[in-house]
Amino acid sequence: MRLLLLVFTTLFLTSFPLRATPLEDYWKAIQNTKEKFDIEDHSPKRFSFRLGGEIPGVLHKESLNHEIFWFCQKYIDKYHTNYPYPRFKEDIRSHLTDLYGDPSQNFLSGKLSFSCFSGWKEGSSLLKLSFFLNDEEFFPYRWDYYDSKGQLFLTEEDETKNGKKDSFTYYSHSGCPKEITKDKNDFGAMDEWWYFNNCQLVRVEYDANENGFRERICHYENGKESFCEGVGEKEEREAIHFESNQKFSEALKAYRKSLKEYKKEVPNGTSRTCSLLKKIANIEYNERDFVSFTKTLDEFFSYRTCESDSLDVLIYKSYYYLYVLADYKTAKESYQKTSEIYRKTNGEISPEILLNLAYAQFMDKDPVSCLASLDKLNSRRLTAYPRFFLFYYKGSCELSLGRWEDAYTNLKRAQILGGEREFLPVVYYKLGRASFATNREQEGNLWTHQALLYDFELLEKMESDPLFTNFFESTNGKSHKRKYYLNKQKKQ
Repeated sequence: MRLLLLVFTTLFLTSFPLRATPLEDYWKAIQNTKEKFDIEDHSPKRFSFRLGGEIPGVLHKESLNHEIFWFCQKYIDKYHTNYPYPRFKEDIRSHLTDLYGDPSQNFLSGKLSFSCFSGWKEGSSLLKLSFFLNDEEFFPYRWDYYDSKGQLFLTEEDETKNGKKDSFTYYSHSGCPKEITKDKNDFGAMDEWWYFNNCQLVRVEYDANENGFRERICHYENGKESFCEGVGEKEEREAIHFESNQKFSEALKAYRKSLKEYKKEVPNGTSRTCSLLKKIANIEYNERDFVSFTKTLDEFFSYRTCESDSLDVLIYKSYYYLYVLADYKTAKESYQKTSEIYRKTNGEISPEILLNLAYAQFMDKDPVSCLASLDKLNSRRLTAYPRFFLFYYKGSCELSLGRWEDAYTNLKRAQILGGEREFLPVVYYKLGRASFATNREQEGNLWTHQALLYDFELLEKMESDPLFTNFFESTNGKSHKRKYYLNKQKKQ
């Protein structure tokens, strides 16, 4: 889809996600999870040891990894009593090395999940249980069951992460999936059936309104959808053909007709309803029909089932409010929701979304929230381009709070990275402010001079700022001021 390609390639496609939250936060989340599931032990609620002085406690990765391991064993022992867990030193060492790896490093790399494993015992099966971080607690969302030979035979999953198992994958003896059943509309009964042949998906059947009639069947070749049969499919194929030939007006009419036919059969919102609405919204956005675009978004978000499929729509809805309408308050709320759904869906954070959120918060005059968002990113895991924006936004939000030294440090980092030419005069201007506020007069004069060389129009903004008073009383400042007003008179 053209719009999604535009949004994802404009800023930070090559960056790597990283959550820079201290390990202590994950330690606290594990303790909160123990309370949630009534698991008791003697681990400290907060990881800090006071040895008679003010020496801060340090949490090492090994300690957190050990804590996760023992949480897993206690959880399995309490909630999956038919599975053993390792009790002897040799088994524990083997488990930690071969199965658990380094969960703490995964956290520091942006992955907000970990997996638990039951013990190995001859003749017994194995359970792999995966948890994800939701706010301040971990919750189970995937259960992988292995037989006594180590062969995966069943996966149960909470795909929507709402506390209910809604996807069940059955495997053949070769370890390939042979059938998946899903409850996509969250009505409590299966409404999707996925069939495989030699590990390849060959067919998906849908009964979205759960009336016993499978109103849609899609066939696949080499893992890709080849064609679908059912209500509204003919119109959708026409729409896809028109869109591929850039006949967007005709494509829009065909998509709307497909949606209308489908809603006659399935009035409640389903994943297909969401899919068609996304395609309609995409064309409306690219054709600049924002009135229709807004109505389509309203309909999309009116269906509860669309929330689990809403990430793409939220991304360009947020982009629309931030960069097209400049409605920073709505953009801030939209990016906040986008960030939460991305984290829940992908098990990690997105630097692109967080940087846009921080920008919306800054423009909405909420610098404290701006800094809180940026603190979740680690510059060392970002490429130069997003790293520039990280430091630039940080410095800008710190300027708003009067944190002059911090602002100077981060704006200087942004200036060293460079960024695009259009941002440089503003970076120099803000460096000038931070320099004068921290008594770096010589540097302030230099940055101000550089800013005006790039963008003379900044002079009026500087004139109204008390921090630049000394500059405009200097010879260099007077010269800039005289030149600016002479040029202005000539233009008039």
